Amino acid sequence: MALDFGMALLYIGVIYVIGQWTGYRLFLRGQNENRHIELLSLVIGFSEMTLLSTFFYFMCRMPVETIRAIWLILGVAALVDGIRRRSISRYSLGALCAVLLLWLLILIPGLIGRDQYYVYRGNATDMQTYVEETVALSMHPIGWYESRSKEEIGLVSDVLLRGYQWAVRDRPSAGLMIAVLRGNPDGEIYWVVYLYRMFVQAMIMISLVYLFGVVTVKEKGNSIGRNIVWAVAAALYCIGFWGQIQYDIDAVSQVSSIAVLTALTAVFFQYATGITDGGEKRPEDRGRYLLMILLAAAALALYLESALVHGALYMVTGIFLLIKKRKKIDGKCMVRLAGIPILSITLFVSVNYRIINFLHAQITSSVSDERQSWASYFNAWWLGRHGIDEGRITGPVSKVINHILSISGLYNMTVNYDRYYGMTAIILTGVMALVAGLIFWCIVRPFIAKWNGEAWTLWVMCLAGITMVLLFCVCGKSWSGGKLLYYISPYWYTFLCFPMLQLRQCHDVGGKLALCAAAVLLFSNVKIVADRVDDMKVNWACIGYRGNYPSDMIPGLKMAAVFAFDTQELNGVNSVQIRDLSEVSDHQYYLQYLKVKLTCAGITFVPDNDISYYQDPVEVSSKRVLSDPTVVLEAVQRSDGRYEIAVR
Repeated sequence: MALDFGMALLYIGVIYVIGQWTGYRLFLRGQNENRHIELLSLVIGFSEMTLLSTFFYFMCRMPVETIRAIWLILGVAALVDGIRRRSISRYSLGALCAVLLLWLLILIPGLIGRDQYYVYRGNATDMQTYVEETVALSMHPIGWYESRSKEEIGLVSDVLLRGYQWAVRDRPSAGLMIAVLRGNPDGEIYWVVYLYRMFVQAMIMISLVYLFGVVTVKEKGNSIGRNIVWAVAAALYCIGFWGQIQYDIDAVSQVSSIAVLTALTAVFFQYATGITDGGEKRPEDRGRYLLMILLAAAALALYLESALVHGALYMVTGIFLLIKKRKKIDGKCMVRLAGIPILSITLFVSVNYRIINFLHAQITSSVSDERQSWASYFNAWWLGRHGIDEGRITGPVSKVINHILSISGLYNMTVNYDRYYGMTAIILTGVMALVAGLIFWCIVRPFIAKWNGEAWTLWVMCLAGITMVLLFCVCGKSWSGGKLLYYISPYWYTFLCFPMLQLRQCHDVGGKLALCAAAVLLFSNVKIVADRVDDMKVNWACIGYRGNYPSDMIPGLKMAAVFAFDTQELNGVNSVQIRDLSEVSDHQYYLQYLKVKLTCAGITFVPDNDISYYQDPVEVSSKRVLSDPTVVLEAVQRSDGRYEIAVR
């Protein structure tokens, strides 16, 4: 674990120095008026590494070891150049330290629960897909797979076969970024995946802080108090409701793209406002133009569904901005604007042309009726933590209120109708109705107050996003609407927090009401963090959270099985026989857990009853040849009734 952690620190350091070097050159070599862009050094470096690593692996056919070495060399060169030119700013260093501190904080649950906590959370199937993809990419170059038949790959390990298949027909960039991080071949793969996931989640904070600065452009000064409020508010997105639920649904690619897309949105707001206020005349606009192309291409590679939705939202927002400003765009400006998506998509396709097939598949299937049935699991939290007051007088009202509060990130503030009933339930429902009213007031307030600038652009984008979510739901596409809600959650969160970010501007009654809503939102997220701390004390099996929350897809498995197998117990062993695990609940996932670890350790395995996590028979495993020394792995029931893996 220690070596993997050290590799992760080196990984983050390389991302930082390369991103800082690029930002320094994009924006007038770090002139003071543009230094704030260096807050995004990590995001810029991460985007560059994503695109180039994908290009190196899929187009240049390099093994991950070579890609990792290239990045290390580039990182050292960027660091030396930065020190020589004294171009490493305190802004970017401050952002790096803040992300590292938050990263260390949110690693704590995994350090306590270990495999039991992070092998999977609320979406075991997707999590297993990402893990297998990471294993396949990290162990062999693409040419190794292409030179072999499916059976030949499967004879080595069906984990590699499925991982390779996902890599060539899915979006593999997130898995490849984890593979680049996996520099210790003897490390625990699930721990490495966890280190990566917590890093990209912590990185969201600096993108949000940058967005805060963009939309509060009229807020003058650089007070310590203001910066602390912004940092805390941004961190609460990462560790509060929105960050936690996106982690708990095992949305690895989705979380990987949030920091990139949030930064892209902030830069878009600046660029669009600059054009409508007087055209592309400032030198920094050229840097923003190139940065938007880089961020957009990286976002497409990491999670193209969200990136495409963002593109639609930018178009809608831009049109409304032009209407508001009564601005006509000349031909040159139109060409430049059209060049952003064209160049981004061209760059995106050039690093991995195979993803075009996945793009076509997602467009045709994302709104399919079959997928909408997933909403009963993934969108159950819309009903609030404790559900609605069904069958009683406050039932219909509680349903509306719980939906408003939940999709606003106040999921855990809903009333517990199992505990409170009668007059108490009515009073509490009334209080929550007032909070819902405050949220509605926040939505209409910019129209009454006649907002301008980037803050108005943020409001329009949020309205467009929420409208799209509601339209999906009205059309019976609830799961698609739920996914879109996650995509716009950073902007929805920023919009509701806006009064807290501009305390000096909240003098009138309307501003103070909006400030109350922001305070409730932040308090709710603090409460979620406190609830998680309390939950860790009693949740011995790490099975997820109670209530209408998608964090426990297969609850029987973690209650019945111990996830603590260490391949170090098999030192000197060449192959293993895995006894039938059918006595364990949802044993196919437990078996897959073992197969992933054995594949990473280079140990041949033959299960007695080999099935994939889709419950399909894996016939090729019976053709593998075991070689001495060989041992047997089997599930043994402990005195507490749980099963653990024993070596025989």
